Amino acid sequence: HHGTIEAESRGRSFGATFKVTLDTAREEIGKTDLDSRAPTGPPKRLRILLVEDHRETRHTLSRLLSHFGHEVLTADNKQSALEILGSGKVNVLLCDIGLPDGSGYEVISQAKRKPIKAVAITGFGTEEDLRRSKEAGFDLHLVKPVDLHELHTVLDEVAA
Repeated sequence: HHGTIEAESRGRSFGATFKVTLDTAREEIGKTDLDSRAPTGPPKRLRILLVEDHRETRHTLSRLLSHFGHEVLTADNKQSALEILGSGKVNVLLCDIGLPDGSGYEVISQAKRKPIKAVAITGFGTEEDLRRSKEAGFDLHLVKPVDLHELHTVLDEVAA
């Protein structure tokens, strides 16, 4: 990730503070100034498949997406994601790239056999990562930690 880690402590029994800085590209593939678009009406309720292997991240994002008014299905690995996608009842795929039994690139290759909007949500944000996501079939690429407003805006865009 080409970042830095800083640690600071006043000594034993005082705890420590860590600062992690990651060099990331906060660009989305195919995004055309989403922030400048005014909402055209009430948000469309989406059926979203969230594929994320990190339990806390999956739980938090699922709750946020539900709060936005969407129905959320979750998977913590490639195999579970492919089974849910096979049901054909998903409008949007939000998918991590690094999964324990494969990759988000494998998931998107199966998902794109049907009409579906797909967003990569990953900690990898170099220009090469953005290019690879686009080539794999993702419509957008968001870098973790994902900004709440940015996620909401992207979902409004894919729902349009």
